[in-house]
Amino acid sequence: MTRAPLVLLDWENWGRLPVGYDLGLLHAYSLAAPSTAARIRREFGHVLDTDAGRTGELIALAQLLQACSRCVHPTLAPLTAHRAHELTHTPVPTP
Repeated sequence: MTRAPLVLLDWENWGRLPVGYDLGLLHAYSLAAPSTAARIRREFGHVLDTDAGRTGELIALAQLLQACSRCVHPTLAPLTAHRAHELTHTPVPTP
């Protein structure tokens, strides 16, 4: 079975950001769709599973949790907090 190539276009954050930020944010927004989140981890693990990738992902998760505290994407708050806990091994309060 041939899989379609995964193509990403990101126009949200221009400038210098840590490696893994965009992919971490994409992964965080997909957490409510587990099969999509799994595919993102599979396709981009070579970036996300590095120290720099984890740092970028944590920054993306922190920004998303901050948005969740302002009632933006409230259903993502517990999923994002859980992912941050997986990365840091530290409980993260949800908004």
